[in-house]
Amino acid sequence: MKVDSTAYENPWRPNYERTAVIVWIASAVVAFGVNQIVNLTNEPFYWMGGIAIFMAALRLPQAIKLASLQRHLKGRPLEFIKLSDVKKLINKKKDSMWLGNGFIWENRHAQRVFEILKRDWSEVVHYDENNLEEKQIGQAWIHGVEPKEKSLYQLLEHSEGQNLILGTTGAGKTRLFDLLITQAILRGECCIIIDPKGDKELCENARRATIANGHPERFVYFHPAHPEKSTRFDSLRNYTRVTEIASRLAALIQSEETDNPFTNFSWQAVNNIAQAMVLTLKRPSIVALKRYLESGPHEMVIQAVKCYAERNLKNGRDLISQYVDKTGNGSPDKQARAMLGFYENVIQHEAPSPELEGLLSMFRHDRSHFSKMVSSLLPIMNMLTAGEVGKLLSPDYKDFNDTRPITDSKKIVDNAQVFYMGLDSLTDGTVAGAVGSLALADIVAVAGDRYNFGDNLKTVNIFVDEGSEVINDATIRLLNKGRGAKMKMFVATQTIADFTVRLGSKDKAYQVLGNINNIIALRVIDKETQEYITDNLPMTRIKHVMRTQGMNSNSEAPLMYSSNTGERLMEEEAELFSPQLLGMLRNLEYIAKISGGMIVKGRLPILVE
Repeated sequence: MKVDSTAYENPWRPNYERTAVIVWIASAVVAFGVNQIVNLTNEPFYWMGGIAIFMAALRLPQAIKLASLQRHLKGRPLEFIKLSDVKKLINKKKDSMWLGNGFIWENRHAQRVFEILKRDWSEVVHYDENNLEEKQIGQAWIHGVEPKEKSLYQLLEHSEGQNLILGTTGAGKTRLFDLLITQAILRGECCIIIDPKGDKELCENARRATIANGHPERFVYFHPAHPEKSTRFDSLRNYTRVTEIASRLAALIQSEETDNPFTNFSWQAVNNIAQAMVLTLKRPSIVALKRYLESGPHEMVIQAVKCYAERNLKNGRDLISQYVDKTGNGSPDKQARAMLGFYENVIQHEAPSPELEGLLSMFRHDRSHFSKMVSSLLPIMNMLTAGEVGKLLSPDYKDFNDTRPITDSKKIVDNAQVFYMGLDSLTDGTVAGAVGSLALADIVAVAGDRYNFGDNLKTVNIFVDEGSEVINDATIRLLNKGRGAKMKMFVATQTIADFTVRLGSKDKAYQVLGNINNIIALRVIDKETQEYITDNLPMTRIKHVMRTQGMNSNSEAPLMYSSNTGERLMEEEAELFSPQLLGMLRNLEYIAKISGGMIVKGRLPILVE
């Protein structure tokens, strides 16, 4: 490709080519008109008219190109798209994901932006400064620096590198989710949507896409504000090791310390009870764990020791009966102490159990001190078990009067379902964050199982809106290792600082960002976030004209003087996309770095029924 290093474009000047076209056409009209009036030889007039038409035709493409470029600075109207049109778009490229309409952002666009910003752009864009209230949010000319748009596609395998969507309130993050979720559903893929604020339109668009795809039964709904319509979600159903249950619940304790003694003690207490429940073939649930933490492990000690003895000792049942008879079948505390003695005197010598020893150690612990140490965890567990939320997160499999279906992450993934989880964060942000964190932790457990034992895996799409409200260490592991389990994440947030506040440190926040390969940024007004986005873009060089003038005179001969004027084409390094432009984008417009370095400027339509 031929590159002209001296070429300089200033498309915001007056359209001289259009003036030339008008003059040449007028000349041709005059030539042919005069030929009809006067009685002279025709050839000179034909030649003059022909030359004028030729010159007009020569200038016309240049005039049209410049007029088109300047016209698009006023912006394009808001667009809407139907579900049927989305189907057609993804059928054109079944191995790709459609990202709206736009263009690849290159050096010439940075140059055009520079030419606008170095002057009063109201003269270039031609908007009325006295009617600012009639304008839409943002500056249309940023996207208008390129008059030619095309459909933007990204290969599906490139989006497996995890995706971050940044944008301030109202910029269009949820509407982008609409398009991405709809495409995933129409491809027949599993979708898990975690929506803290519970956007009704997002939910209904996902439901409509599921119906349009011919499988309405794939849609699964969960929302604490609508328990009567919700599917019950077993948040502790999936785990590889029992210790994962304690880790999930202990992670809900907000602490800035990495080694908090209260968190560690709470983890140990929950783990002891969960291990004992599994030992007695009971399914761990938040309700059951809370009950044993509050009332004490007496009942669990009795059941766990009996169950373990019957399975690991000869005549274990008879030996237990002898110990129970000695206590006279007294209070639960006396029976539990009898079981403690039975373990220490009999079981520990024949078949010791670390799980039982942890439970018995907790039973021997001072009760008042124990209550203080788990005081950070119990309020959270009370919130997760209160009212209808408890029934939704800890479903009772034996309650046949409750006909609401029960699901979990593994069932959702195996059946390629569309799971919408609204968290109702406006009503109770603490509970919403805890529920979202538990759901993500359960998904991570399924991802680990798929990674270790899965074969011919199908893609799972995980969409997390307002990600800073639910993100945790489990999410970081999913971002880091989810690709191997064919789990693709789309995380949306407003600023980088949201991650910092949620995770407790900037290092943790950048640990999240370091696992993301694709960034889509809508309008962003936070300076730190703007700089993070543009720092990921390459630098470029822009051109400008330097004008000089000077005069020299001789003091001995005042009449002898000289002057000069000149122009010099200069280059300087500049940002390909300035951070400040991110705060000026229109709603539903974005700049994105995708597929390992491709920079695209796009705009999104609104999905309608």
